[in-house]
Amino acid sequence: MSALTPQPPEVCMGFVFRHPAVIDPAYVSGSLDNESKASPFSDRNSIERIRRLSALCYTPTAETLLGIMDEGFRCSLMLSGMFIELLERADPDLFALLLQAATHKHAEPLAETYYHSVIGIFHDAEEYCTQLEMHRSLMQELSGRTPSIMLATDGIFNRTITAIARDMGFSAIYTDIFGRNTLEINPAGSYHVEGMPVLIRHCELSDDIAYRFGQVDWVYHPLSPQTYAGWVASIGGGTVHIMVDIEVFGGRFSAESGIFRFLEGLPAAYADYGVKTVLPSDTIQSSPPSKQAPEELLNRSPVAWPVNMFQCTALDALRAAGRWVSDRTTWRRFQSMHLFESMATTVGSCGMLLTHRTQSEAHEAFSQYLTALCRFEDEQGRRVRSKSAARCLRCVSPDRAFHFCTPHHREGFSAHSLEEFLKLMDLASDECIRHHCKRSDLCNWIRDVIGDTMLAERIRPLQDRQEIREVITKRIDQLWNRLK
Repeated sequence: MSALTPQPPEVCMGFVFRHPAVIDPAYVSGSLDNESKASPFSDRNSIERIRRLSALCYTPTAETLLGIMDEGFRCSLMLSGMFIELLERADPDLFALLLQAATHKHAEPLAETYYHSVIGIFHDAEEYCTQLEMHRSLMQELSGRTPSIMLATDGIFNRTITAIARDMGFSAIYTDIFGRNTLEINPAGSYHVEGMPVLIRHCELSDDIAYRFGQVDWVYHPLSPQTYAGWVASIGGGTVHIMVDIEVFGGRFSAESGIFRFLEGLPAAYADYGVKTVLPSDTIQSSPPSKQAPEELLNRSPVAWPVNMFQCTALDALRAAGRWVSDRTTWRRFQSMHLFESMATTVGSCGMLLTHRTQSEAHEAFSQYLTALCRFEDEQGRRVRSKSAARCLRCVSPDRAFHFCTPHHREGFSAHSLEEFLKLMDLASDECIRHHCKRSDLCNWIRDVIGDTMLAERIRPLQDRQEIREVITKRIDQLWNRLK
């Protein structure tokens, strides 16, 4: 290689095995056969899905990865907690295959929150550590190695997460938050946040495989390993981090699309261009982070997600439930990012499956989520000291929400709990507040839906926004004190 030829980068490829959390419609409708053992999440449906995808996707991809790893290809593996938990029952042969992959000398297991959780947005360090340790321990048990690299949940990144990673002894964090539309960042560069190395997923190259590979009108279709390896090599220096959802292979793109031939041909194509495959921990040892991530990006990253009111409402309800429900396992399953992604019309992180939904489908997902969470809270409320306080603080389903409106139109937002009502009062117009006070709408909703007759009577004579706020705030504080 001449002095004028740029040094090709190293490439660090990761493959993500996850299973989406799905709320059981029978739980939402109350039509389960055994109501005493009702659960918001059906393992039976999940196991059926894994078995269906195993032959098409998971098994052939795992076999392909093992084959190229035997020839020297290095990569990282993300095996989510819920996926592994279900896999032993769903497909023992696939479980054995992934166990072989996770223990391979050319593979590196990554860690994340066990439930691929949104807990990072709550800044609850203790709970985040608990879920991260659950997954790290599982990976240590499976692979015999303790993961040193953690993967932040898609779209969520903040200083609390970096502090947790540092305190738990991780050597770096993977994130997608800086990888798209951030000209200030070189995705092949080396960065840190307050000393914690941050590995930035290359969104364009990840999406070339996960999304654009199957676009027949794409100028590069069909994408060849040589073309792709050439793009990677052209970056020149540094480390390129590419992460792809495993369901791309045989799931989104069938075997007939050539996706498996593409994967099989990548190692040789990389070698032709002088691109070396490495493990993420190798990149930290060989190239310590040299630049602090730009401050403006760090300040902007916490507001990248959530993206709509459905997700905001669901997050607030979930956070409130976490303050008192005793069934922590089910509460954590409600935190799955997949459930929140289904409430948006367009979702998809770097290299993950890009999905489009209608507004109606997003609303239906939100409605199912909140209805299931409401029912779960009702069940949990029977186990606490103050059942009435739990009932008054729970969320309610969308069909029982308080809809802010004027005599002429809807304001466009609704409250699903007392706490959300307080939050949304600031958005409501004066005309809206007067309209509801005149009709006694608020006191009727608090009495008939929330179930707090005492608060309803205190609210009934009030007309002033601030007075209403003060009375509700005081009552909410009283209710929380009763649940302590």
